[in-house]
Amino acid sequence: MNEAAETSAEEPKWRRKPEKRPEDILDGALIEFRARGFAAARIEDIARRAGLSKGTVYLYFSSKEEMFKALVRRRVAPIAAKLKTISEQLSAKGNDLPAGQVLMNMITLIASGLGDKKVGTIPLLIIGEAGNFPEHADFYRNEVIEVSMVALCAVIQRGVDTGEFKPVEPEYAVRTLMGMMLMQVVWNGAFARKEDKVLEMDKLMQTHLDIFLNGIRLPEVKS
Repeated sequence: MNEAAETSAEEPKWRRKPEKRPEDILDGALIEFRARGFAAARIEDIARRAGLSKGTVYLYFSSKEEMFKALVRRRVAPIAAKLKTISEQLSAKGNDLPAGQVLMNMITLIASGLGDKKVGTIPLLIIGEAGNFPEHADFYRNEVIEVSMVALCAVIQRGVDTGEFKPVEPEYAVRTLMGMMLMQVVWNGAFARKEDKVLEMDKLMQTHLDIFLNGIRLPEVKS
């Protein structure tokens, strides 16, 4: 079923409560941005997908730029914020969780987020539009990528400091993790075919992390 059919099959959005309208608008904006590109997307078409009037849309968002930022801040940035919290908790006094287990928890969180189409489509959109709208890529980097990388780097550094991991450079190690995630987002959005077997995002990331951890963990010394 295509996106337009999915939208029309939903409950009429005008029946929904006003507090749900911003999410309806963002759903419509994301579909239009992916279908037409950010520049060509029109407010009236976004309003139509949201089941609202153009004037009503402007009550919540004054521009497409505001919609774009809201999509990032509401749907992707919370994942980065949770990664930051997990990293800070590991640094707290008395926390002796293995860094490898914490990384596993973080990757599970990311997989859960990117497995949601409304979330996974956003980085794909930004990658596709980066040439025309570099400010969007810069905004996404500041709000999501930098926060996530700092959190992941801190956990890897913790593993190095405690002797759990080999003395790797966290900035390089994190790129190998994030590169796989971005590649899967691109694959799902650009290269996947209808007849392809659907790979579960969480299993894919767990497999990659298992290989990653086997590469950076120091072998246990048997007495």
